Amino acid sequence: MTDAPPPAAPAPVKPARPRRPRWQRWAIDLALIAGVLIVAQLWHRRHLVPADGRPAPEVTLRTLDGAPVHLSDYRGKTVQLHFWATWCSVCKVEYGALNALQAGLSDDQALLAIVADGDDPARIKRYIAEHGLTYPVLIGDRAAIEAFGVSSFPTNFWLTPEGTLTGRDVGMTTRWGMRWRMGCSGGPGG
Repeated sequence: MTDAPPPAAPAPVKPARPRRPRWQRWAIDLALIAGVLIVAQLWHRRHLVPADGRPAPEVTLRTLDGAPVHLSDYRGKTVQLHFWATWCSVCKVEYGALNALQAGLSDDQALLAIVADGDDPARIKRYIAEHGLTYPVLIGDRAAIEAFGVSSFPTNFWLTPEGTLTGRDVGMTTRWGMRWRMGCSGGPGG
């Protein structure tokens, strides 16, 4: 008979780490997602002209028929400048919100949508008809886009009736957010 080796001592059992309650895990996940979104928003806004009450850059835009449009033509109105591109999928999601905003504007408010890839006005006119856009679309050239520091689409700016910048945003904005910003950008009493 051979002697069997003595049985091995059991490995020490590591106490189980208590699981966090589900609501804490969700809160941590939401905080991480919010953090990533905030960092992305700040990254996309890094080159935008500041919206700190300074005058908006004076740029000359063109209608789809080639007529010049100056931002100074809109003095006395609260203005939302909406920079977009036809290839931008997020921009397409906002068409309904922009149509609704346009329908609800008062006489002292204006929405100006500036298309960044508008090198062919006939194509843009077809695009507008195909997608049922009811708001004014202007052609934005490189100088206008650079003057505002736009590098991502959609990008919005809000101007007071005096032509100063009071807000800016990159990414999708809801119709309620747009309406609220238009109401808050009206300057004194607006």
